[in-house]
Amino acid sequence: MKENEIKEIWKLGVDSKIKPYSNSELNEIVIRSARKSMKAIRLGGIFQFIVIGVIIYSILMLAFRDNSPEMKLLDFSGLFIIFVCAVLWKHSDYKMDKYKYDTPIKEWLEYRINELNKTICRRKKYNILIMCMAFILGFGFHVIHQIILKKPFNPILSGVVFVGLVIYLAIITYSLNKKHLKTLEELKEIYKQFEESNYKNNKP
Repeated sequence: MKENEIKEIWKLGVDSKIKPYSNSELNEIVIRSARKSMKAIRLGGIFQFIVIGVIIYSILMLAFRDNSPEMKLLDFSGLFIIFVCAVLWKHSDYKMDKYKYDTPIKEWLEYRINELNKTICRRKKYNILIMCMAFILGFGFHVIHQIILKKPFNPILSGVVFVGLVIYLAIITYSLNKKHLKTLEELKEIYKQFEESNYKNNKP
């Protein structure tokens, strides 16, 4: 079975007109389709390059900018938080993407559906708390930065940072929640098609 035929099967759905195909081909379809669906929730694309750019910029500033020890500590703390979050996100992506050939494909797919379900439930339960903590962390860095530099309080700048953070966090949270829900539905549909295909292949 050619690759374009495989894509067409999963695009249109499995029906009785499609002749049975081997288990290895079926597994390949499931893995490829699931990974394509999970791509939406990975740390990738433009966002990944932004994170890498921020990390490189922070390292250069720490290495070459002549700042006070307090400012260096603040910059290092920000760099550390971003780096740890990026590593954890990438590790999660790798874990979700990984497939061992001795693992039954049904179990592999069920695990990813269950993990996404848990993530969505946690987001629903702790969404406000996570947003508040992220806001406090982001705005706190701005306030501490101003204090260390001994700059006079600028209500306009602080107001812009405040509103900007609220809008940014709201957009990111909404986008991630939407992507997780969409990915979960796609994985469930793949699982359903896999069950139907498996049944047809094993039907006498």
